[in-house]
Amino acid sequence: MIVFAETPTMPPLKNLWTRDIHDGRSLALYVARTTALSAGSALALDVVNQLVFFAGWESALRSWLVTLLVASGIAAVASRAIGQAQLALWRAKAEVERLSRTDPLTGLLNRRALLADLDGSVDTMTLVITDLDHFKRVNDTHGHLVGDEVIRTVSSLMSDHLADLGRVGRLGGEEFAFLSSDVPLPHLMQRLQALRRDIEATPLAGGRVSVTISAGVATRARGRSFETLYAAADRALYAAKTSGRNCIVVDEDGEDRIVDDGRAEPHSTSPSTTRLASPTGNPARTSARMSLSR
Repeated sequence: MIVFAETPTMPPLKNLWTRDIHDGRSLALYVARTTALSAGSALALDVVNQLVFFAGWESALRSWLVTLLVASGIAAVASRAIGQAQLALWRAKAEVERLSRTDPLTGLLNRRALLADLDGSVDTMTLVITDLDHFKRVNDTHGHLVGDEVIRTVSSLMSDHLADLGRVGRLGGEEFAFLSSDVPLPHLMQRLQALRRDIEATPLAGGRVSVTISAGVATRARGRSFETLYAAADRALYAAKTSGRNCIVVDEDGEDRIVDDGRAEPHSTSPSTTRLASPTGNPARTSARMSLSR
């Protein structure tokens, strides 16, 4: 689970009465309490008026009943109209917020939402960056509509395998990411291995396309910046790409290790484990990472 850094704020005074209107039930409660308050206030004023200018109990009771009915009717109509306007406003704001945080193609978190509100106080944080292998070939061969369908299917598989462990989002293009602060790495690796194999075995776009993924995994300890974590995961992904793709590479203190290799024997009972030469200090790494054909 990712920890959010939140600062409590006091809502504006004008919103104290209507701020909780977000569905039909809260609208009904708002109308009921507003009507009760309005009718009670009107009745209280009329009681004082009738007692000051007392002309008999029959007249007073009749006046109080009329006041109660009229005030309740007016308050109910007016408060319902105001409440419906507030509900429409809340829904519009919620939709704008959802759109600002959601990738329109996949429904996953977008890059902004995925990387927002990360609290550096957590002990550890794991970042996984995944990338579809040779995705450009899919677009070039089958067209962008099929490419979009592939992206949606892969994002759905990622959600199925990882969404209960943390945040799943799309960074852009064919690149996705996963973030969590409380999942043991061995358990996460089991999920990632199952995800890689599931994607590899799933026929896409009516059976016309099959794809594989490469993934880079890095874990941040306390005191390590998120930028450092992101760079480590990105390096691990680069290592997965340059090692032949269709594999998962874990960054271990600057040294990359393949922990799941789709190029191993099809019926292997345990994932392949191979250590790769550390790319630390390679000045051409950044440009190579950007120009690498995926």
